[in-house]
Amino acid sequence: MSPIENISAPVADYLDYYRQKMGEYLAEETHLISAVTQHIFSSTGKMIRPITLFLSASALGSNDKNMVEPAIALELIHTATLMHDDVIDQSNFRRGIETVNYQWSNLVAVLMGDYFFAKALKILVNTKQQGLLEAVSTATERVSIGELAQVQELNNTSLTEQEYMAIISDKTASLFSCAGQCGGIVAGTNGENLKSLYEYGENLGIAFQITDDLLDYIGEEEKLGKGTGNDLKEGWFTLPLLYSLNNCSTSVGKEIKEILNNGFREEQFDRILLFVNETGGIEYSRKRAETFRNRALDALEGIEASIFKDALISLTDFTVTREK
Repeated sequence: MSPIENISAPVADYLDYYRQKMGEYLAEETHLISAVTQHIFSSTGKMIRPITLFLSASALGSNDKNMVEPAIALELIHTATLMHDDVIDQSNFRRGIETVNYQWSNLVAVLMGDYFFAKALKILVNTKQQGLLEAVSTATERVSIGELAQVQELNNTSLTEQEYMAIISDKTASLFSCAGQCGGIVAGTNGENLKSLYEYGENLGIAFQITDDLLDYIGEEEKLGKGTGNDLKEGWFTLPLLYSLNNCSTSVGKEIKEILNNGFREEQFDRILLFVNETGGIEYSRKRAETFRNRALDALEGIEASIFKDALISLTDFTVTREK
């Protein structure tokens, strides 16, 4: 079993039901929608958001299969954002398979993303739980704010760590915190435990994104299912580089900024990688990811001991040690 399969073992039945219901929700649509959805979900990814939701609800004693609906909604929203990202980045591969925009077109990718957003909201409305609808709609708004903020800061070598953290909190951590929050809502809690699970997800999501940004520098292409240096090609400068630019000599900083300002080219990646390694950007980013991992663990202190809490703890370790 893979590490994520071991972690999710306590909620394996919910994951099986999730896959079944996902297929049902996306069945009997047009030929194009069916073809695209089958292509996308032929490689399902790690499903960390649904797993977080199932473990959170179960840790509070819930065994309600209705937890599957908000998990499906969150994954559809997440998938929609990935398709839109691929259009913006002009990506050809994700998770080792061709992107929708590459196999079909940008138009199909954008419209399929819109379809997934609409389908997610319809699923949530049908749950007749206002709390779930409010939580997911708020998270979706945060995702959009984060995406727009990132676009605004492209090619900005003066981006501060605080600004970067605010962007990834909205862009990525919002759906993680929502997963924890929805788990609490399904379990029927509205007190301290709900806040704890929200904070767990928020910090888990930030640790996840910092690790993702690290892997864009030091990951192995075969394991990632995509190439490295994608953020640099897009003009999105993440924590390893931002730290290094603020902790280097003036002459070296000027050289690196000239490379970035004149349009980064793939053959310059090794020079940038050497720079962030030598100036501590890689190590600093690892430590920051571990800091948020530890904050996620702290948020779980008030949750009663169980195999589900143990799995949530293991999930935090997986988040910062994964290779893809």
